[in-house]
Amino acid sequence: MHHVEELTLTSALLSWKFALWWNLLIVLLGAAYAAGVVRLRRERPERSWPAHRSWLFASGLVSLFVAMNSFVAVYSHALFTMHMVQHLMLIMLVPALLVYGKPLRLWSELDGSGRVERVLRGRTVGILTHPAWTMVLYSVVLVATHLTPFMQVMLLNPWLHHAESVLYLVTGYLTFLPLLGREPTRWQRFPYPLRVFSSLMGMGPDTGIGVILMMADDPLFPAYGMMRDWWIDDGTLTVLADQRLGGGIMWFFGDALMAVFALVLVKQWMRAKGSEAGFGNWLESARRSALAETDSEAESAVRNLRAAEDVDEDERARQAYNAMLARLARQDGEHRRSGR
Repeated sequence: MHHVEELTLTSALLSWKFALWWNLLIVLLGAAYAAGVVRLRRERPERSWPAHRSWLFASGLVSLFVAMNSFVAVYSHALFTMHMVQHLMLIMLVPALLVYGKPLRLWSELDGSGRVERVLRGRTVGILTHPAWTMVLYSVVLVATHLTPFMQVMLLNPWLHHAESVLYLVTGYLTFLPLLGREPTRWQRFPYPLRVFSSLMGMGPDTGIGVILMMADDPLFPAYGMMRDWWIDDGTLTVLADQRLGGGIMWFFGDALMAVFALVLVKQWMRAKGSEAGFGNWLESARRSALAETDSEAESAVRNLRAAEDVDEDERARQAYNAMLARLARQDGEHRRSGR
């Protein structure tokens, strides 16, 4: 088993790895975004793309590169504290920066047919990005990867670390898309009071799990002690102490990032107008949507009833026609008998 050298300032600066597939993803995302901005400026010069969005998206990609290639990635299998730093970068910092870059809006504006926006506003994307569902997903992922045997299994099977990183990245993006984003989805005008409330509620999982990790009497992930041969002899930082420090990082910095997002949302809330500034118009919109679905169902029922009435009317007409034919046949028979 490969052991990394003791973490110092020098080793941190010199410890790098080359995460091929992650770097390829970063290059592809960056190239696609840059090509989209260039194409938008060329084809639709009247629609300028703000430079700060590009910088935010680029910052997200740089943060992803650091998380997967620097000493943070190198030591994430040796120190729980480094795992927690990488975890916070992947599930919070990187997704938030990417959301602020508004790649979905860029993609939508490049599509002249409106098909992309219809998909983004469709039922499937609406369910996947529902704020209630994404917050539940965020909490479940944190619990499943820190308070179950998953972490111990992941340490003994390094390939699971890539799956965990993908899970963190996707979960973070789905969570922050309706919370921080103004992308062309169903939740584009999600009211700011609910956004602020959701961001404050998001502190709960980080706080709860962080406190549990800090208060544990025994190491929850003893495999970390097998990943290094230093700090054991001199006893400066045991596996348990490393775990408790990682829990403190999760609690403090996880809540701190959520608090920053909440402050940004409050500032945006103060400048917002219309339905986003309060609940009234949004609730009215939700009510109208529900009524529209109810009216649609009612119209369908009326059409079915009218169709049934048409069938009954046709049946009555057929019966009347048959009765007339029978009456004519009787009259014809009577005339013949009288003629004889």
